[in-house]
Parts: sequence; C-alpha cells; structure tokens
Amino acid sequence: MKLTAEECRFAEENHHIVLEYLKMRRLPECEWYDVVIFRFLNAVRMWFVREDLHRWKFRTIAYQNMRSAVSNERRKQKRQIPAGSIYEEIPGTDGLTIIDTVTADNLNYIFPMGRSDDGMELRYNVKLPPKNESFGGRKSDERIAIEAFLISEHKNMCFEYETTEQAKNKLKSIRRSNKEIGLYDVYRVDKCVYIVRLPKKGDAKK
Repeated sequence: MKLTAEECRFAEENHHIVLEYLKMRRLPECEWYDVVIFRFLNAVRMWFVREDLHRWKFRTIAYQNMRSAVSNERRKQKRQIPAGSIYEEIPGTDGLTIIDTVTADNLNYIFPMGRSDDGMELRYNVKLPPKNESFGGRKSDERIAIEAFLISEHKNMCFEYETTEQAKNKLKSIRRSNKEIGLYDVYRVDKCVYIVRLPKKGDAKK
C-alpha cells in the first residue's frame, strides 16, 4: 500500500487514534499494534478516495477498520494450527534456517500481506547508533512501512522488536529484496533494525 505525501502527513497527524483505540479495547500495544496499523493506513487511503465517508469523523472510519482487523485476527488465531518456526535452525547445517532454503518466488506465500507475528514498534528520526554491515530489504509487513517512509520527508526510521533474535530474523528478510538499492540503508543494533534514507544522486555534489 503506497500512500501519497499528503496521505502520509494525514496518517502521522492522526496516528494517536491507533494508540487510543488499543488503550480503549485494552489490547497490548506490543501484540496488537501491527494488527491494526495497516487497517488504519487503509482507512487513511479510503478517506482521501471516498468523499462520501466525510459525513462521519475520520476517527469513526479508523475505529471501524481497526475493529474489523482485530475480529479477523481473533478468528484466524482460533483456526490456526500450531507449527514450527521457519527461523529454526536445521540440525546439522551449521546455522542454516528453513527460511534460508525458500526461493524468492515463494516468499510471498510465507510472508503474506497483513499482520506480522512480531511485536513491532515503529519510530521515525531516531538517534542512530554506530552502524553494522547491512544491505537492502524485502517485500513484507515492514516493506509497507518502508514504502510510506520513502515518500515522506523523514530521514530514518526504526523497527524495535521484543527480542534481539526477532530483530536478527527480520533483518534477514528485509535484506532479501534488491528493489530499493540506492534509496536507503538498513542495519541492526541489539533489538532494533534501522532504516536510513540515502542521499539522492547529485545531492552529495551540492
């Protein structure tokens, strides 16, 4: 989901509605933020596309979208069959994980658009720690946030996870795509994965 610059500004100005909704429903932010945030962004897009929705307040439209996301997620959890993690190491392979064996053509089946299982906090313009070696990104839940970031005026962003292991695993998947090479850099420090916008061609010469 790509948002225009105007839609991104509107989403930022109304982001507090997401936190208000989670607090009102007594849903832990670390577990439910990434369930509702994409439906919130969908509400932003609908608000700009459908003028007939303006008869209601934007908060009402956003609440309705997030309520639907929570209901769908709870139904999905009831139907879900427990399975092993795709990030588990394969015995006798010196650290090779199941996800490392998946081809690029099949990544979309493993990482469908929608909710991530990680409790993720998204922050912009953070203070950057010393950089480690890193490369590009991958089409994932994080990718949606990255795409919105790239059309915004923010200089950097940070995905903060509950554990260092989760951050390591996510860094692997973010590195898989080469589509944005030259637009941003990505690296991890502890539980955080940092995305840093790179200067546009010609900017460095100015």
